[in-house]
Amino acid sequence: MKKTTKKLVTFPSGIGHNNPPKDIEPIEFTNSAIKEIKVDRLDFGKKRYLEIPFIVPKGSHLKGLILTVSKATKKKTFTLRFWINKKAYKHHLGDFKDYRSSNNPGFSCPHVNTKQYEIHKEHTNDKGLYIKNPKLTEKIKETKITEKQIETYKSLTIRDVIELVCKDGFPKMLEEQKLSKRALCDYFRYLCGYNWRARHIYFYEDDEGSGAMEFRKNPKFSRFNTKTRAVTSWDQLFKKFPSGKSQLTKELHFNPTGSTSLYDHEFSKTLINNMTMEEGPIMIENYLDEKSSWGTKRNILDAIGYLLNYALVKRIIKPRINPARLVRLKKPGKIINYASRYNETTFSLEDLNLIYNACVEISKQFPYQAELIMMMMFTGRRFQETSKLKWSNIKADERIIEIPRAINKIRIDQFITITEPVQMVLNYLKEIPNRPGMEKFKVFEEEKTWLFPTMRFRIAHKWSPTSDKARIKTVHRAWCLVREMTGVVGACKTLRKSFSTLAKDTLGSTGSATKLTGHLKDETLDRFYYKTNKTKIIQDADSVGKLLMLNLPQHHPITKQ
Repeated sequence: MKKTTKKLVTFPSGIGHNNPPKDIEPIEFTNSAIKEIKVDRLDFGKKRYLEIPFIVPKGSHLKGLILTVSKATKKKTFTLRFWINKKAYKHHLGDFKDYRSSNNPGFSCPHVNTKQYEIHKEHTNDKGLYIKNPKLTEKIKETKITEKQIETYKSLTIRDVIELVCKDGFPKMLEEQKLSKRALCDYFRYLCGYNWRARHIYFYEDDEGSGAMEFRKNPKFSRFNTKTRAVTSWDQLFKKFPSGKSQLTKELHFNPTGSTSLYDHEFSKTLINNMTMEEGPIMIENYLDEKSSWGTKRNILDAIGYLLNYALVKRIIKPRINPARLVRLKKPGKIINYASRYNETTFSLEDLNLIYNACVEISKQFPYQAELIMMMMFTGRRFQETSKLKWSNIKADERIIEIPRAINKIRIDQFITITEPVQMVLNYLKEIPNRPGMEKFKVFEEEKTWLFPTMRFRIAHKWSPTSDKARIKTVHRAWCLVREMTGVVGACKTLRKSFSTLAKDTLGSTGSATKLTGHLKDETLDRFYYKTNKTKIIQDADSVGKLLMLNLPQHHPITKQ
């Protein structure tokens, strides 16, 4: 049998609230009366919260308003009790916060009075009875796009959407995460970088491996910010460096090609709703025609595609597909890419021996960088993964170094086996803090943080050993010296290709090699990482040629008959 709900009765004194607790006296609807309530002195008994009614005029729009006091959080919350179709409901209007300043007005009785008046006006009939649930109405407003929002979205430009995606932290479209640091930096540079506003942003990775941004506190990073306060919000940043102003000129490190970001281009004034499937691809192609190389065009197209995907997910535009996907870039017959000149290069065992000896020799000049190069050579792992290893990842009893999914490119947990050469590198790392002047680096092993800290680490700067700023970000200078000393030709990524090739040749199969290199697919290793050395190819060809010569019959001159 269904249990009937007992109807709330009017308080006998006629002061207009519903079924107040017998042991709790009602209070005046004033801020001072609420502040006088001391939560520690209330008798909650076995209850988690108490409901204190307000003294309000009979028939007032404030009828049913109570103050809910939580025993655990000690918060005082304004709550509305009402009836619809003989069923009781509760709706929390907000926590009580007293007035502090004009910038922080809080949430007190005057605010509740205004909010409750609007609720009562919209959800009751002429008799003052509730006919609609305000709790359901508020949920609909949060999930549905209102007409005012639609009008606002129609007036948004590409420039406005760039500001929105920056404030949102560059989220992924299909996951509750942010983009990786590398993708975030690339998209930011093409969308609104190449400008002094980029010098105010510090990019780093959080504990989950997602990219994150924060505003720099040191004004030296901007020549326009020497006498004013540092930027603390995106609104301040875009106001300080508006579109077309303070662009970085062509210079070696920050803008070597003299590029202009989308935010600083006239194209950014285009209304985002004009980026339809018919007009959008044409406008994007016209913008890309101003760029020089095919690789730059492809990267910018990826950034624009991400921006339009964001607009689609946020319901700012409504085409069936992303207009950027309809843009076709013709790949040139010959691509001149400085970074790809070592794609087919691999090191021989003799080269690796020279690299190891050079690293040992330069270790005092480049501590941790030299050891990081050796670790990459002996494990075949990427720099982005190796540089983020911590002492806490080392499991000596299991002879492994864990690679958590947060720092792994393929986002799965893996491990490195502690072989004899890997253990040798770990021993080198333990010896570094014992050198004169390197004592401060003992804190990293003691607190189980970065395996490869940066030499820029300063305790006086109050850097935390767990901070992303405290780890190595590059081995460029050390690697340049290694190449100069050894004469080898290649990049740091060639170490991974060399390890992959050596692993497959030694183990005899791609499947066994991928377990060491961390590739998900055998095809990836075979296509991009297995690079047979040119000298080895010549030696193999000579071996096959000698075999053929031995099986050929003895040469006899051909005579005509």
